[in-house]
Amino acid sequence: MNEKILDEYFNNYALVNCREVIETVKNDYIAFEKYQTSFVYVAKSGILKMSTILSDGNEFNIKLVGAGNIVTLLEDEVSPVVDMPFTIKTLSREAEIILLDRVSFWEDIKKDSILNEYIRSYYRKNLHYQIRKTCALASNGKYGAVCSQLFELQLLFGKDTDKGRMIDLSISNEELAKFCGMSTASSFNRILRKLKDQGIIQTIDNRIVINDADLLKPFFT
Repeated sequence: MNEKILDEYFNNYALVNCREVIETVKNDYIAFEKYQTSFVYVAKSGILKMSTILSDGNEFNIKLVGAGNIVTLLEDEVSPVVDMPFTIKTLSREAEIILLDRVSFWEDIKKDSILNEYIRSYYRKNLHYQIRKTCALASNGKYGAVCSQLFELQLLFGKDTDKGRMIDLSISNEELAKFCGMSTASSFNRILRKLKDQGIIQTIDNRIVINDADLLKPFFT
């Protein structure tokens, strides 16, 4: 998906529909699941976390998104107000979120064939992501879920160093555990220790460094 398409949209005419730009800091909540909203949320800068509350009351982290990405699903095309599908929280030190009038945004999508294809691609990409995430949790067990999550993180936030592929992201193990279907960090920490014993990862300055990402790739279905 070409994020430049969305950038061009903002530069050309999105500001007409932009109601507000929210500035947040780490751990700020931007929106809550099931709360009604009339906006489409777009990350302008920083890193945001999407999560939901499961039937047992535990939080499940869905996805991390960065600058230039639509954060909320668009839902239907005509309703001026919809329920938020999940909770949005700032994970980076600072973040900016653009709030677009959702009905006006849909009208722009209908008028612009390139933007329309971008949104179609957005839906396809997110559907594929959710299917892969479900498969990783259902078929690989906790160990595989952690391996899959670490591989994804190095794709999103990885930096090559002389020690290996460093995940350059400030995030607690408790938060990472919630991406893997775990309610606490204890199980996640045990699996990290196992991965260290296997020589697959190491930690340097509170960052996870992957020694060989190819060993994690099979779990990233």
